[in-house]
Amino acid sequence: MRNRKQSKTNKKTTDNKVVFRRSKEWKTFREKLKKRQKTDYITGSPLTKTSNCHHGVLDPTKYDDISDESKFIMLNTNSHSLLHFVYGDTNRKYDWKTRLKRLEELCIWMDELNNP
Repeated sequence: MRNRKQSKTNKKTTDNKVVFRRSKEWKTFREKLKKRQKTDYITGSPLTKTSNCHHGVLDPTKYDDISDESKFIMLNTNSHSLLHFVYGDTNRKYDWKTRLKRLEELCIWMDELNNP
């Protein structure tokens, strides 16, 4: 019986994003950005093995356009998830300014409670 990792790797897919992320072109591009950037933009911590190459342009028809490196940024997993949680993704766009303001308010509140 195959383990999960093997079956996942060998799984055939028609999802264009998945196919593109498996390409040598994408892997080379991602590694180039990771070597240049070295740290997570949000936290300043070193990029991990599982860091994400975040697409600034969310239009799914432009997902495989890697011609402009300035439209991509490397983020560690939690930072990447946080960014999509606050900003949204291709399926939904949130009021990110209100979410960010409320997050800041909660952090200030926690500072007041924990640093009297």
